[in-house]
Amino acid sequence: MSAFLLAQDAVEALSIHQAVNAEVVWLRMALAALFGVVIGWERRMSEKPADVRTMALVSAAAAAFTLMGVQIGAAAEPGIGMSYDPSRIISYIVSGVGFLGAGAILHSKKSVTGLTTAASIWAAAAIGAACGLGAYVIAAALFVITITMLWGPWLTSRVTENGHNGHARHRESKPDEPKEQIE
Repeated sequence: MSAFLLAQDAVEALSIHQAVNAEVVWLRMALAALFGVVIGWERRMSEKPADVRTMALVSAAAAAFTLMGVQIGAAAEPGIGMSYDPSRIISYIVSGVGFLGAGAILHSKKSVTGLTTAASIWAAAAIGAACGLGAYVIAAALFVITITMLWGPWLTSRVTENGHNGHARHRESKPDEPKEQIE
């Protein structure tokens, strides 16, 4: 099966050739912005440059571009020789956001920084595009994965800072005494 036919099946499954009313537009864009706010909040807590406003705007803008593509597809008259492929708009979002993410990456002789922020920007755009399509399960799944990956090191450091590694610590005791659990 060709990639075009797979894309066509996806388009039909999402019913994106139907015009979207104002309430749906607001819902999709607000949800995209909300996801972006949470991702940006994590970046702010990590003291990274791309924070709440950046991530919310990237996500909401990706949703807006995708919604515009949906509207164009709904307005296209069948049979006039115009072919419409909504995945092209998403591909342009990906490349445009790639340039934005590249600006977050800093390279020096000994290190490269900003890769996680760049990946976060890319994820925020993908979440926004999914919201714009109405693919809420995809948006939510990527959001959960993104937040888990971003918070993972923080959770790990909190556990190791407190001396816990997921197991209860025991105070040293004599061989014939029972071990006493320390909390």
